Amino acid sequence: MHILTGVNMMSKELVLVHAEEDKLVTVPLESLDGWRPASLQHSWIASDEVTVYIATDAIPPFHGSIVVLHLNGIDWDAGMADVEIRQIVALDAAGTPSDMPNLKQTSPKQPIMPWTRPLYTQTHGPTFLPRSKFTYITHYTDDRVRGFRIRSDGTLEQRILYSDRALTRQTHGVNFNAEGSVGLGVGYDYDIGEVRVYRPDRHTGAVVATHAITLGTETEYGAFAHYASWIDNRYAYVGTMQVGSTSRTPQGATVVGPSVWLIDTELDTAEQVIAPTRTATGAGMYRSPSDLTIAKGKLYVAEEDSWGPQFDSPFNYGRDGYISIWDIQDPAHPVFLKRLRPGRELPADFRNAHTATAMFDEDSVFVSSFVSDHLVRIDTNTDKVAKIYDCDDGLMMFHGEFAAGRNR
Repeated sequence: MHILTGVNMMSKELVLVHAEEDKLVTVPLESLDGWRPASLQHSWIASDEVTVYIATDAIPPFHGSIVVLHLNGIDWDAGMADVEIRQIVALDAAGTPSDMPNLKQTSPKQPIMPWTRPLYTQTHGPTFLPRSKFTYITHYTDDRVRGFRIRSDGTLEQRILYSDRALTRQTHGVNFNAEGSVGLGVGYDYDIGEVRVYRPDRHTGAVVATHAITLGTETEYGAFAHYASWIDNRYAYVGTMQVGSTSRTPQGATVVGPSVWLIDTELDTAEQVIAPTRTATGAGMYRSPSDLTIAKGKLYVAEEDSWGPQFDSPFNYGRDGYISIWDIQDPAHPVFLKRLRPGRELPADFRNAHTATAMFDEDSVFVSSFVSDHLVRIDTNTDKVAKIYDCDDGLMMFHGEFAAGRNR
C-alpha cells in the first residue's frame, strides 16, 4: 500500500501521493459529477486504495457531510486521476453552531487563538476500527462521535451517534489499537488534561467511553491533545500542546507545557516521558506536539508553533515548525535522536508541523503544514528529508492526510 491522501482546503481538491515514486496528483472536486459546494476538512482512504472519504464542515453556506469517492484509476506520470462520487452522506446543516466552552486568556504565553473557537460544526479525526466494517468521525466542536458501517461498495450506513458530555466533549478522533479492543479519545481544547478510554464492539460498531486517564495530576497536568499514537495493543503516546494557564485552569494548578505522555491502558496510568525544552537542540518538546507517529522503533513528532506572538488571523500561528525524532526501544524512556529545523533540514519558510503520518510499510513518514503549504517525506531508514512538496506542486492549505492501510 503506497497511497497517501489529503485535501487542499483552499482550492477544493483531493490530493493523492505515491509514497514510493514521489508523485503527486490533484483532483479538482468541483469538476466531479454530483459534487456539492463544501468546506473540506479531512480525508481517509480504505486499505483497498480505491475508496476515499472526505469530511466537510457546516460553515455557511456549506453543509457538513462525508463524500464517498471511488478511484477508478490514477495515471501518476500524467498527473491525472479518474474519480467518481459514490455517495454524499449528510451530517449537519449549514450554520449548525459549535458548542465550545467559554474561556479567557489569563497568561501572556497562552493566547486564546481564534482557530480554537470555531463557530460552526467541524468534522475531524476519522478512524477505522480494525477487524471490522466500521469507520468513525468526531465533531470536536461539540461532543458527538459518529460511526458508520462500510458496505461492500465502500458506501456508508450510519449506525452510531454517541455522546457522553463529560467523556466525549471536544474529542478529536477515537484512535483504536491494532486489535480493535480499545480506543483513546483525546480532548482537543484548553485544560482537557485527560485521555478518554473507549470500548468498541467490532460486530455492532457501538462505542462507549468508560473512563478517563488523567495526564498528570489535578494540580499539574498536560492538556490540549490532538491525536493518540499506539505503540502496541496496551501502550500509546499522547502529545499535549497547551503552553500555559487559561481561565479554565483550576486555581493553584499548573499546565506543564508541551510534552509527551505514555498511556498504559491496563493500569490506567499516564506518565510524562518527554518534558518541555527551551532550546531547539534540547532533548524535549521545543514546540507543541501537534501529532505523533511511530515507524521502525522510532517516534516522529510534528512540533507546531501554535501559540505564536501574532494572532491577528486564524491562520497566523507563529514563526516556525520542527520535527523531532526519538528512539523508543524503551517506550518509557525515549531517547532524543535529532530535530529537523527550518532553514536547515526543512525549507526556510516551513511553519507549523501539523500532522505526522507513517506509511503502512513504515519506510516513510509524512509531515505536513497547511500554514506554509508543505508536505515533507522522511526516509525512516536515514531519518533525512527525501522529498518536499509545496505550493509549486499544487498544495493550497493541504490538510487531513491519511495513509492507506492505517487505522488513522
